[in-house]
Amino acid sequence: AAAGIEVRTGCRVDNDFIAEMRPDKVILATGGKPQQPPIPGSDLPHVVQAWDLLKGKAEAGQKVVVIGGGAVGIESALMLAEEATLPAETLRFLLVHRAEDPEELYRLATSSLRNITIVEMLDKLGRNFGKTTRWTMLQDLERYGIAARTGTRVEAITEEGVLIAGEPEPKLLPADTVVLAVGTMADNALQQACEQLGIPCELIGDARKPAMVFDAVHQGWRAGSEVA
Repeated sequence: AAAGIEVRTGCRVDNDFIAEMRPDKVILATGGKPQQPPIPGSDLPHVVQAWDLLKGKAEAGQKVVVIGGGAVGIESALMLAEEATLPAETLRFLLVHRAEDPEELYRLATSSLRNITIVEMLDKLGRNFGKTTRWTMLQDLERYGIAARTGTRVEAITEEGVLIAGEPEPKLLPADTVVLAVGTMADNALQQACEQLGIPCELIGDARKPAMVFDAVHQGWRAGSEVA
Protein backbone atom coordinates (compact mmCIF):
# COMPACT_ATOMS: atom_id res chain seq x y z
CA ALA A 1 0.00 0.00 0.00
CA ALA A 2 2.88 2.36 0.79
CA ALA A 3 4.09 1.94 -2.80
CA GLY A 4 0.66 2.73 -4.18
CA ILE A 5 -0.06 -0.89 -5.05
CA GLU A 6 -3.57 -2.19 -4.47
CA VAL A 7 -3.65 -5.77 -3.22
CA ARG A 8 -6.81 -7.85 -3.58
CA THR A 9 -7.11 -11.26 -1.95
CA GLY A 10 -9.87 -13.83 -2.31
CA CYS A 11 -10.48 -12.50 -5.79
CA ARG A 12 -11.01 -14.80 -8.76
CA VAL A 13 -9.47 -13.51 -11.98
CA ASP A 14 -11.17 -14.79 -15.12
CA ASN A 15 -11.95 -13.53 -18.62
CA ASP A 16 -14.83 -11.35 -17.40
CA PHE A 17 -12.65 -9.78 -14.69
CA ILE A 18 -9.99 -8.80 -17.21
CA ALA A 19 -12.59 -7.46 -19.63
CA GLU A 20 -14.09 -5.30 -16.87
CA MET A 21 -10.77 -4.02 -15.51
CA ARG A 22 -9.25 -3.30 -18.94
CA PRO A 23 -5.70 -2.97 -17.56
CA ASP A 24 -2.89 -1.44 -19.62
CA LYS A 25 -0.87 -4.60 -19.11
CA VAL A 26 -1.26 -8.01 -17.49
CA ILE A 27 1.58 -9.95 -15.88
CA LEU A 28 0.57 -13.58 -15.57
CA ALA A 29 2.30 -15.30 -12.65
CA THR A 30 -0.27 -18.06 -12.39
CA GLY A 31 2.30 -20.83 -12.05
CA GLY A 32 1.97 -24.34 -13.38
CA LYS A 33 -0.23 -27.36 -12.97
CA PRO A 34 0.58 -31.07 -12.86
CA GLN A 35 0.56 -33.00 -16.09
CA GLN A 36 -1.90 -35.84 -16.55
CA PRO A 37 -0.02 -38.62 -18.38
CA PRO A 38 -1.74 -40.64 -21.14
CA ILE A 39 -1.42 -43.85 -19.13
CA PRO A 40 -4.36 -46.27 -19.18
CA GLY A 41 -5.89 -46.37 -15.71
CA SER A 42 -4.54 -42.99 -14.58
CA ASP A 43 -8.09 -41.95 -13.69
CA LEU A 44 -8.67 -44.79 -11.22
CA PRO A 45 -9.67 -43.76 -7.67
CA HIS A 46 -6.42 -44.90 -6.03
CA VAL A 47 -4.34 -42.69 -8.35
CA VAL A 48 -3.39 -39.28 -6.91
CA GLN A 49 -1.31 -36.33 -8.04
CA ALA A 50 1.93 -35.72 -6.13
CA TRP A 51 0.95 -32.06 -5.69
CA ASP A 52 -2.19 -33.10 -3.81
CA LEU A 53 -0.13 -35.33 -1.51
CA LEU A 54 2.38 -32.58 -0.76
CA LYS A 55 -0.48 -30.16 -0.01
CA GLY A 56 -2.17 -32.64 2.32
CA LYS A 57 -5.19 -32.99 0.03
CA ALA A 58 -4.69 -36.73 -0.54
CA GLU A 59 -3.61 -39.72 1.52
CA ALA A 60 -1.60 -42.82 0.68
CA GLY A 61 -1.80 -46.47 1.66
CA GLN A 62 0.99 -48.84 2.65
CA LYS A 63 2.06 -50.00 -0.82
CA VAL A 64 2.90 -46.99 -2.97
CA VAL A 65 4.26 -46.65 -6.50
CA VAL A 66 5.44 -43.18 -7.53
CA ILE A 67 5.50 -42.63 -11.30
CA GLY A 68 8.22 -40.09 -12.04
CA GLY A 69 11.68 -39.82 -10.51
CA GLY A 70 12.24 -36.09 -10.74
CA ALA A 71 12.33 -33.64 -7.84
CA VAL A 72 8.59 -33.83 -7.10
CA GLY A 73 8.52 -37.62 -7.27
CA ILE A 74 11.50 -38.01 -4.94
CA GLU A 75 10.20 -35.44 -2.46
CA SER A 76 6.80 -37.17 -2.43
CA ALA A 77 8.38 -40.58 -1.82
CA LEU A 78 10.54 -39.24 1.02
CA MET A 79 7.58 -37.49 2.65
CA LEU A 80 5.50 -40.67 2.52
CA ALA A 81 8.37 -42.73 3.91
CA GLU A 82 8.98 -40.31 6.78
CA GLU A 83 5.27 -40.25 7.66
CA ALA A 84 5.43 -44.00 8.27
CA THR A 85 8.46 -44.05 10.58
CA LEU A 86 8.32 -44.60 14.32
CA PRO A 87 6.77 -41.54 16.06
CA ALA A 88 9.19 -39.14 17.78
CA GLU A 89 7.48 -39.69 21.16
CA THR A 90 8.08 -43.43 20.93
CA LEU A 91 11.71 -42.96 19.98
CA ARG A 92 12.21 -40.58 22.90
CA PHE A 93 10.64 -43.09 25.29
CA LEU A 94 12.95 -45.86 24.06
CA LEU A 95 15.97 -43.56 24.31
CA VAL A 96 15.20 -42.23 27.80
CA HIS A 97 14.57 -45.72 29.16
CA ARG A 98 17.51 -47.20 27.25
CA ALA A 99 15.24 -49.86 25.83
CA GLU A 100 17.34 -50.15 22.66
CA ASP A 101 20.95 -49.45 21.73
CA PRO A 102 21.70 -46.31 19.62
CA GLU A 103 22.20 -48.26 16.40
CA GLU A 104 18.80 -49.91 16.70
CA LEU A 105 17.17 -46.57 17.49
CA TYR A 106 18.77 -45.11 14.35
CA ARG A 107 17.41 -48.00 12.31
CA LEU A 108 13.93 -47.50 13.76
CA ALA A 109 14.06 -43.76 13.06
CA THR A 110 15.00 -44.29 9.41
CA SER A 111 12.89 -47.34 8.57
CA SER A 112 9.53 -46.76 6.94
CA LEU A 113 6.51 -48.99 7.37
CA ARG A 114 5.48 -48.13 3.81
CA ASN A 115 6.62 -50.10 0.80
CA ILE A 116 7.52 -47.43 -1.77
CA THR A 117 8.82 -47.80 -5.32
CA ILE A 118 9.76 -45.00 -7.73
CA VAL A 119 9.43 -45.73 -11.45
CA GLU A 120 11.41 -43.45 -13.79
CA MET A 121 11.61 -43.69 -17.58
CA LEU A 122 15.07 -42.05 -17.76
CA ASP A 123 18.25 -43.76 -16.62
CA LYS A 124 18.82 -41.54 -13.55
CA LEU A 125 16.74 -40.17 -10.69
CA GLY A 126 16.60 -36.53 -9.70
CA ARG A 127 18.00 -35.03 -12.87
CA ASN A 128 16.40 -31.67 -12.08
CA PHE A 129 18.02 -31.43 -8.64
CA GLY A 130 21.19 -29.41 -8.09
CA LYS A 131 24.34 -31.49 -7.63
CA THR A 132 24.65 -30.85 -3.90
CA THR A 133 20.98 -31.61 -3.31
CA ARG A 134 20.78 -34.70 -5.50
CA TRP A 135 23.30 -36.86 -3.66
CA THR A 136 21.70 -36.19 -0.27
CA MET A 137 18.26 -37.05 -1.67
CA LEU A 138 19.58 -40.31 -3.14
CA GLN A 139 21.13 -41.15 0.24
CA ASP A 140 17.77 -40.54 1.91
CA LEU A 141 16.03 -42.84 -0.57
CA GLU A 142 18.47 -45.62 0.28
CA ARG A 143 18.20 -44.95 4.01
CA TYR A 144 14.42 -45.31 3.94
CA GLY A 145 14.58 -48.42 1.76
CA ILE A 146 12.74 -46.80 -1.15
CA ALA A 147 13.14 -48.91 -4.28
CA ALA A 148 13.86 -47.30 -7.64
CA ARG A 149 13.35 -48.63 -11.14
CA THR A 150 15.07 -46.42 -13.71
CA GLY A 151 14.91 -46.84 -17.47
CA THR A 152 11.44 -48.30 -16.96
CA ARG A 153 8.28 -47.57 -18.92
CA VAL A 154 4.82 -47.73 -17.36
CA GLU A 155 2.36 -49.67 -19.51
CA ALA A 156 -0.81 -49.18 -17.47
CA ILE A 157 -2.30 -48.69 -14.02
CA THR A 158 -4.71 -51.32 -12.74
CA GLU A 159 -6.71 -51.77 -9.55
CA GLU A 160 -3.91 -54.06 -8.32
CA GLY A 161 -1.00 -51.73 -9.07
CA VAL A 162 1.26 -50.58 -11.89
CA LEU A 163 2.18 -52.59 -14.97
CA ILE A 164 5.71 -51.90 -16.19
CA ALA A 165 7.29 -53.01 -19.45
CA GLY A 166 9.03 -56.36 -19.21
CA GLU A 167 9.97 -59.48 -21.13
CA PRO A 168 8.21 -61.59 -22.16
CA GLU A 169 5.26 -59.70 -20.68
CA PRO A 170 4.58 -56.66 -18.45
CA LYS A 171 5.31 -57.01 -14.73
CA LEU A 172 2.95 -55.89 -11.97
CA LEU A 173 4.17 -53.69 -9.13
CA PRO A 174 1.49 -54.11 -6.43
CA ALA A 175 0.14 -50.81 -5.07
CA ASP A 176 -2.86 -49.55 -3.15
CA THR A 177 -1.83 -45.97 -4.01
CA VAL A 178 -0.27 -44.71 -7.24
CA VAL A 179 1.30 -41.24 -7.20
CA LEU A 180 1.67 -39.27 -10.43
CA ALA A 181 4.76 -37.05 -10.54
CA VAL A 182 5.37 -36.77 -14.26
CA GLY A 183 6.06 -33.07 -14.60
CA THR A 184 4.51 -29.63 -14.72
CA MET A 185 2.85 -27.68 -17.51
CA ALA A 186 2.31 -23.94 -17.74
CA ASP A 187 -1.04 -22.66 -16.46
CA ASN A 188 -1.58 -19.60 -18.65
CA ALA A 189 -5.12 -19.94 -19.99
CA LEU A 190 -5.79 -16.22 -19.34
CA GLN A 191 -3.23 -15.24 -21.97
CA GLN A 192 -5.77 -15.93 -24.70
CA ALA A 193 -8.33 -13.61 -23.09
CA CYS A 194 -5.75 -10.82 -22.95
CA GLU A 195 -4.83 -11.32 -26.61
CA GLN A 196 -8.49 -11.23 -27.66
CA LEU A 197 -8.94 -7.93 -25.80
CA GLY A 198 -5.74 -6.47 -27.24
CA ILE A 199 -4.14 -6.19 -23.79
CA PRO A 200 -0.37 -6.75 -23.59
CA CYS A 201 0.35 -9.86 -21.52
CA GLU A 202 3.68 -10.99 -20.09
CA LEU A 203 4.19 -14.51 -18.75
CA ILE A 204 6.60 -15.09 -15.87
CA GLY A 205 7.62 -18.07 -13.78
CA ASP A 206 6.03 -21.45 -14.43
CA ALA A 207 3.20 -19.71 -16.31
CA ARG A 208 5.84 -19.01 -18.96
CA LYS A 209 7.76 -22.26 -18.75
CA PRO A 210 8.25 -24.65 -15.82
CA ALA A 211 11.75 -24.04 -14.48
CA MET A 212 13.61 -23.36 -11.23
CA VAL A 213 12.47 -21.00 -8.48
CA PHE A 214 15.32 -18.53 -9.04
CA ASP A 215 14.21 -18.19 -12.68
CA ALA A 216 10.72 -17.22 -11.52
CA VAL A 217 12.08 -14.76 -8.94
CA HIS A 218 14.31 -13.08 -11.52
CA GLN A 219 11.51 -12.81 -14.07
CA GLY A 220 9.17 -11.38 -11.45
CA TRP A 221 11.74 -8.81 -10.34
CA ARG A 222 12.38 -7.74 -13.92
CA ALA A 223 8.70 -7.49 -14.80
CA GLY A 224 7.96 -5.47 -11.65
CA SER A 225 10.89 -3.13 -12.28
CA GLU A 226 9.69 -2.38 -15.79
CA VAL A 227 6.18 -1.57 -14.57
CA ALA A 228 7.48 0.69 -11.81
